[in-house]
Amino acid sequence: MKNLLNISDLSKDDFNSILSFASSIKPNIEDCLKNKNIGLIFEKNSTRTRLSFQVGINQLQGKYIDIKLEELNIQRVESFEDTFEVMSLYLDALVFRTTSHEKLKLASKYFKKPIINALSDISHPCQAISDIFTLKEHFQKEDDFKIVWCGDLNNVLFSLLESMNYLTSSKIDIFTDKKIYEKNYENFLNLDNISYHFEIDDKILGSADCVMTDVFNSMNDKEDKETLLKKFKVDQELMKKTSEKAVFMHCLPAKIDSEVSNDVLKGSKSIVLKQAKNRLVAQRGIMKWLKL
Repeated sequence: MKNLLNISDLSKDDFNSILSFASSIKPNIEDCLKNKNIGLIFEKNSTRTRLSFQVGINQLQGKYIDIKLEELNIQRVESFEDTFEVMSLYLDALVFRTTSHEKLKLASKYFKKPIINALSDISHPCQAISDIFTLKEHFQKEDDFKIVWCGDLNNVLFSLLESMNYLTSSKIDIFTDKKIYEKNYENFLNLDNISYHFEIDDKILGSADCVMTDVFNSMNDKEDKETLLKKFKVDQELMKKTSEKAVFMHCLPAKIDSEVSNDVLKGSKSIVLKQAKNRLVAQRGIMKWLKL
C-alpha cells in the first residue's frame, strides 16, 4: 500500500513516476479512479489544494466525499483510531490536510488505505511535486535548476528540500534569518546541493533560474517573523538582480508587501498562475501513482 506523507516516502523511481503520470494525463484525462471513493479532510482552509483534488478526482471519474472531523463521533464516543479504521472500510483513499503532522502519522497507522498529505505543519509534498513539475515544464529540462528561496524555513520549503534528493544536478540557495535558521536547522536537510545564507547574495541571484518565496508567518507560528525576514522580501529591486530567463514562483496565497511586492507577483517574470494550474496536474499524477 502506498502513502504520501512526505517526499522522503518516495523512491526516486516513485518521484519520477508521479511526474511522468502527471505529464501523460495532462492532454488526455483518464478514468483510473472510476468507481473509487476518495475522502477529503481539510482541518485548515484551502483553495488550490482542495479544488485541485476535487476537480482532479472528478476528471479521473472518481467521487470525493468531504468529511468534517467535528461532525464525527471522535473523542465524544469513538476514538480517533477506531474512526479512521472504520473510514477505511468505506473509502479507497484519504486526502488529509491537518495542523499536526503527528495526527497525520497516527491516521496512516489506522486508515488501511492510501493517505495523501495535503499539507501539515511539517511538510507539503503535493506542493513540491507541483513546483518541480512546473520548473521542468517551463525550462524544458529534467534537472540542473538553480533555485533561490527567500524567507522562512517552513513546510513548503521542507518538502522542496526533500525533492533535492532526486534532483542531484540542481541547487537551492536559501536566504533566511540567522535566528530562524539556528532554531530550525536540525529539522531541515543539509545536502551538498543545499546552502543557507543570511544576507542577499547578488552573484547567486544573477545565476538563478527561479526565485521562490512563501508567507513569512507560517502555520502555528507564535512569533512575528515579518520583521526578521523583511530584508528578504522579493521586490523589483531584488528581481532586477536576476537574469532575463529567471522566473518568480509562490505557492499562494501571498501577503502583498510582506514577502513579495504586487508588481513582482503580477509581473512578467511571475509564473504563479502556471504554478497554481499545475497543482491540478500534480494531484492527478499522485492519484494515478497510487494505483487504487
